[in-house]
Amino acid sequence: MTEARGGVAGRRLTLAVTFLTGVPLKVEGDVDPGDLWGSMGWYPLVGLAMGLAAWAVYAGLVSCLPGLVAAALVIILLALLTRGLHLDGLMDTADGVLSGAPRERALEIMKDHNVGAMGVAAAVLLLVLKIVALGALTRADAAAPLLAGWCAARTLPALDVYWWPYARPAGTGEAFTRDRTPGPLQLAGGLLLAGVVVAGLAGLWAGAAGSWYAGLVVAAVAMGVALGVQAAVAKRLGGQTGDVYGMGIELAEAAALVAGCAIAGITP
Repeated sequence: MTEARGGVAGRRLTLAVTFLTGVPLKVEGDVDPGDLWGSMGWYPLVGLAMGLAAWAVYAGLVSCLPGLVAAALVIILLALLTRGLHLDGLMDTADGVLSGAPRERALEIMKDHNVGAMGVAAAVLLLVLKIVALGALTRADAAAPLLAGWCAARTLPALDVYWWPYARPAGTGEAFTRDRTPGPLQLAGGLLLAGVVVAGLAGLWAGAAGSWYAGLVVAAVAMGVALGVQAAVAKRLGGQTGDVYGMGIELAEAAALVAGCAIAGITP
């Protein structure tokens, strides 16, 4: 008997939550490659929920703590929530791609669990940038970067899987690429648009600068920066890997926060 559509959607949403966070949810039923790819369609919704929670925490902390301290606590909490998964991808990618080694050797370096100097430097610099950028934003102006930015960042994996081949034939993320139908990508796009609208409404409610367009600009900048870097990495490696997906998420989040600062700075 064919499984009810609601059951499939629920399983894939649960998979999305468990992949992107450390929340221990039980996945019902058997999981196949179609479910893995299908779960990516729900990633933007998980990102939007994470961004909304981060904004709520930041709004509460910044009312009683200096902006940089509040920002540092939020970024730490987000890293704990994701178990540092995307940061690990950033570090592995930096170690491999910036090593100057040939393609095959670069992929071996990325697979190595040991972190090198370039990986540490990339993670530290990106975390500092995130903290400084978020700490410069008011409670209201942080709405668009955290909501639209985190939603956009988690739209990227579906684009990555659909557009680029997997660079490593037996890598951890290879199973996600076996059943690339358009449905999950369309779902991710729809959820991204919804996230942009929600970010705009949240900013409007909070009195943010450029609230009606901030979410759209933040999402466009975040995805543009991340996809540009990922395209260069894909050219270097002959495709992408799970580490590159994680790197894209981290870069998009940082770009979203910087874009939020720019909007707040140029809007009267």
